[in-house]
Amino acid sequence: MTIGHLYLGLLGLGLVYAILAGITGWLSDLGGGDVHVDATGHFDAGHLHPVSGTTVATFITGFGAGGTVGHYYLEWPLLLGMTLAAFTGLMVAAAAYGVLELVFKHTQAGSEFSTEEALGREAEVITSIPAGGTGEVAYTARGQRVHSSARATDGHAITKGSLVVIDKVVGASVYVHRKQ
Repeated sequence: MTIGHLYLGLLGLGLVYAILAGITGWLSDLGGGDVHVDATGHFDAGHLHPVSGTTVATFITGFGAGGTVGHYYLEWPLLLGMTLAAFTGLMVAAAAYGVLELVFKHTQAGSEFSTEEALGREAEVITSIPAGGTGEVAYTARGQRVHSSARATDGHAITKGSLVVIDKVVGASVYVHRKQ
């Protein structure tokens, strides 16, 4: 086995991986299911880690492609060909990472908001909050009107139409106090 065979093998392996990943992603969409295998490839939803399955597979493909070109087309010696292979692999993986980050940034930048963003917001009581009980408030977050069950922080009753401030979020409920 020569280095050229290794380059071709890595190029083929990367291409087979890309084809299989595309087919399995397409097949999972047909059934409406979600096939997801993640080996710490994401820090959190929508943010790809620089060293993930996708970037490693892309590096392998780029390494194989660059090495193949250096070995067979340019007929470079081993060290120069491996340098080209490594450089090509890094550049292709970096480009893939950049494109995926851009895609994730735009597709994940919806109108969703975290519960922490509700803290300190002004809300309107739309269903009276009885003493020690639960009512309902509405507030605006990222351009959306949000309804949430609510309890008074001090346990006192708050009438419908009152303006309140959100003190705490517990699950889907908020704790509020009257706005001064």
